[in-house]
Amino acid sequence: MVNIQTDGAFRATEVISDLRNVAELMFNPLRLVGFWDEQAGGMHLCPQEQLGRECLHNLPPDDPRRVDYADTASGQMRAVLEVSFPHAGVYLYLR
Repeated sequence: MVNIQTDGAFRATEVISDLRNVAELMFNPLRLVGFWDEQAGGMHLCPQEQLGRECLHNLPPDDPRRVDYADTASGQMRAVLEVSFPHAGVYLYLR
């Protein structure tokens, strides 16, 4: 988990491209393979949607077909590291 705290009037970035750059620099040579953005209503890179299938990540929690995005990232996308930015509500998955 990367928790960015600031002093004074400055605010840490919440821009996903900036967060991607930070994660890739910190964990070089790993690269981004997926992300989950809570502030954007669960926006993410979905391999099912890329194949023209229904996304199972945004289904209601009580739906038995629901799949946790972290499971998809580690399994299907072969991510080896989850980097969380709690101040931005963003999770990045690196491989």
